[in-house]
Amino acid sequence: MIAAFTRLDLSSWFPRTQTLLTLAFVAAVGVLLPVPGMAIAAAATVTSLMVSAPFLGDERGRLDTLYGVLPISRRTVVIGRALAVLTYYAAASLLATAVTVAVALVRGSDLSIGLLLIAHAAALAFVGLSMALQLPVFFRIGYSRGRLIAYAPVFVIAGAGWLLQETGGLSAVQDALAGVPVVTLASVSAAVGVAGIGVAIVTAVRMYRTREV
Repeated sequence: MIAAFTRLDLSSWFPRTQTLLTLAFVAAVGVLLPVPGMAIAAAATVTSLMVSAPFLGDERGRLDTLYGVLPISRRTVVIGRALAVLTYYAAASLLATAVTVAVALVRGSDLSIGLLLIAHAAALAFVGLSMALQLPVFFRIGYSRGRLIAYAPVFVIAGAGWLLQETGGLSAVQDALAGVPVVTLASVSAAVGVAGIGVAIVTAVRMYRTREV
C-alpha cells in the first residue's frame, strides 16, 4: 500500500514542468559553476524547496480530502509522501553526480572521491533536517498556512554561513573539520540525515492524525 501511494503521489507532481525545471537548474549549476560539490548542494537545496510541492498539489486538487476517505491509514500517506520526496532527491543527486563527473572529464580536472562523498553526506543531512522541519508542519496545517516554512531551511543555512563569515568563525570551523577523517565526517552527516528523516516521519504521523480533513 505504501509503494502504491508513493507512485500515486509521484505521478501527481513529479512529471510537471515546474519539477523538471528544478532538475534542469541542478544540471545548470553543475555546468556553469564547475566546482565539485556545487551541483550536489543544488540538488539538496531544490529538494528542500520541493518538499512543499505535493502539499500544494493536494490543496489545488482537493487530494487531501480524498486521502481522508480512502481506505488507507494516515501513516501510509506520510511514509509514502516521504518516500516520494526521497525519490526526487535521489533523482536530483544522481543527475548532479553525473553532471559533476562529466564536467570534470571534459575539463580534464581531478575529481576527489572523498569530496563527493562528503558532499553527498552533507546534502543528505540537509535534506533530512529539512524534512524534519517541514513535513510535520505541512501535514498538520497544510500548504496555505505553512508555505513559508518551505524557505526556512535555506534561510537558516544561508544566515548561519553569513554569520560565520562575518564573525570569522568560518575559518575556525574549516580548520576544525580539516583534521577529521573523511569517513567520519561522511558517516556523521549521513547519520544526521537518516535521523532527520526518521524524526520527520514519526512527528508527521502524529501531527497528521490530529488533523481534520
